[in-house]
Amino acid sequence: MIEIEKKGMLSPFTILTSILTGGFFPLLGSFFASIFIHRVYWEGIILTSVGGFVAHYFLAHSIHDLYHYKIEKRATLSKKSLKVIFAMSVIFLLLIAIYLTLKCGWPVLIFSIIGAIVCMYAEGLLHHESQMAFGAMFLVIGSFYVQVGYPHGINGAITIGFKPWLEAMLLSFFAFFSQYGWLMFYRLDDYEWNRATINKSIILTKTGLVFLVLVFMVHALL
Repeated sequence: MIEIEKKGMLSPFTILTSILTGGFFPLLGSFFASIFIHRVYWEGIILTSVGGFVAHYFLAHSIHDLYHYKIEKRATLSKKSLKVIFAMSVIFLLLIAIYLTLKCGWPVLIFSIIGAIVCMYAEGLLHHESQMAFGAMFLVIGSFYVQVGYPHGINGAITIGFKPWLEAMLLSFFAFFSQYGWLMFYRLDDYEWNRATINKSIILTKTGLVFLVLVFMVHALL
C-alpha cells in the first residue's frame, strides 16, 4: 500500500486532494447559483464536478509527474502511460467544455481553457502556487456560469443582474486564497520550512475568509 505522505499521481494524498479541490469547488459555484435562479441544472453540476476532478487529477498530475520524473522519486506510472492519460484527459475535458458551451454559452469554453492551462502546474511550465489557485477560482466562477447560463444556449443572454455576479466573484476569490495558501503550505519542504513562508501561507489561507464574509455581507446588505 502506498503511504499517504508519498508524492505522485498514485499517492492517496494526491487523489484525495484532487477530489476535494477539483470536485468540490465546482459544487460550491453550482449550488451558490441556485440561490438566484431557483433551480438546479443537475447535468451541469455533474459535468463540472467530474471535469474539475479530471483537470486537477488526470490533466494536472500527469503533466506534473512527467516533468518531475527525473527530479524526485514519485508514486506514479510510466512516462508512456502518463502521456496517454494526459492526451485522453485533454480530449475528455474538451468534449465536456464544448457540450456545456452549446448548452450554456460561449464563456464556458473560455473559462474551461483558462482553468485547464493554469492547472498544468509543473517544472518547465509556469511553476507557482498561484496557478492551481487560479484553477480553483475558475472552477467556482465557471460552474456558477454553467448554472445561470442554462438553458440560454451558446449566444443566449443572461439577466440575473450585477449583485449575483459580484457575490460569485467574491466566492471565487475565497477559493483562490484558500487554495493559494494551502499550496504554499504543501510546498514548505521545498522552501526548507522557512518561517516567513509559513506565515505567508497562513495569511493567504485566512484571507480567503475575508472574501467569504464579504459574500454574506453583500447578500444581506445590497
